[in-house]
Amino acid sequence: MVKGCVVVHRSIITVVCCMLLLFSLKNKSESAHDLPNILLLTIDACRPDHFGCYGYTHNTTPHIDKLAKEGVLFTHAFSQSAWTTPGILSIFTSLYPPVHDVDAKDKTLRNGILTLPMVLKRSGYRVPVLPRFVDIPNYWHLCFDMVDHEQFQDEEGEDLLKLLESYKRERFFIWYHYHGLHLPYNPPSPYDKIFQENRENNTSGESETVSTIKKKSVIKYGSVNFNDGDKKTITALYDGQLRQLDDYVGRLIGEMRAFGIVENTLLIVTSDHGEELFEHGFIGHASTSLKAKLYDEIIRIPLIIWYPRKLKPRVVAEMVRQIDIMPTILDLLDLHIPEGLQGNSLLPLMRDKAFDTSRSVPECFRQRAVFCETILGGYQSTKEMEKIRLRCVRTERWKLIYTSGLNGDAYELYDLRKDPKEINNIVDEHPDMVKELKKDLFQWITQTTPK
Repeated sequence: MVKGCVVVHRSIITVVCCMLLLFSLKNKSESAHDLPNILLLTIDACRPDHFGCYGYTHNTTPHIDKLAKEGVLFTHAFSQSAWTTPGILSIFTSLYPPVHDVDAKDKTLRNGILTLPMVLKRSGYRVPVLPRFVDIPNYWHLCFDMVDHEQFQDEEGEDLLKLLESYKRERFFIWYHYHGLHLPYNPPSPYDKIFQENRENNTSGESETVSTIKKKSVIKYGSVNFNDGDKKTITALYDGQLRQLDDYVGRLIGEMRAFGIVENTLLIVTSDHGEELFEHGFIGHASTSLKAKLYDEIIRIPLIIWYPRKLKPRVVAEMVRQIDIMPTILDLLDLHIPEGLQGNSLLPLMRDKAFDTSRSVPECFRQRAVFCETILGGYQSTKEMEKIRLRCVRTERWKLIYTSGLNGDAYELYDLRKDPKEINNIVDEHPDMVKELKKDLFQWITQTTPK
């Protein structure tokens, strides 16, 4: 009798175990099925302070503002460099530029570095990319799958819509780099006039300086001079390009809704770096002016994460970085975050108060600093220019910029609380603060310099 009971009990246990296993597999299958599509939109040379959602008074970004209102808006996000390649590679590797080492035009990612497309592909994602984004050595070995060049030769924006339609029945991760804000600033009608003041009364014609800005993608620092009228006109042209982008984003969301994918797509809007508009005497960034700078107009970038199915609207004021994007995406998907990444998931900062009653800031976000590095001329650098490097450490209040190279070392110190535009270099007035920040910066340099 006892023996029979044991057999019966074992049978019951076996059935229960099988049921639990099937339930577990079903949940995993459902969980995998629920993974969202991912669209990463990086905007070249993009200033967040010209977005309405970041406080700009001109109506440049009504569609993006709506995304920001419905999603998570990061008000203090920073690039890791002053030009495109190092910043984009930091997004895809969660590594600082000295570590991924793709910080000059002839470099490519070495074998063995894990990338975001690689991790997502292993989790069942399709990772198509347009050939023009990976046609130079800087963007090789990211593990994207190039689509047929002939099939996607449409003009900017149209190619993304076509790509999305082609993959709307797949689980995809698509990266799209929008180039339309980059020099030259020359938006088509009506965007070229929409933010111009008193344009009806302007009968003097276009200045030679403005004509240059509308034609050239590289304008050497100091090669042209700007009067006040030029500055207003050029800023309005930049804003016109931004409004053109925003109208496209509105259309993009509409098309994604028509494709039936908008509700299950994680959308991330960010940038490779910012753009100077006369704050420190010129325009552009390292690759366009051949003179790198690490002031906030260059390193501050937009970051909006929109996924209403999982994220409640929130504004996050803590300082965050490009290297945080990869672990954040993986954390949102509940996928394993690999060892060795230098960024942190931002999910703890994005949780709604209803689910995060303590709302305490995690230790990794307290007193954190932002570190950046760039060569002098970005993608246009000569071998001699590559020997000149700018690095900075930025805290909530202070920024120390360190320039090293052919003419020795130079330092700049700014109190961002009193001098947010970084006009007054007070390096000689605060030796103790300089010493403290230099210690942090050189520790970072030592830790990130390839052995």
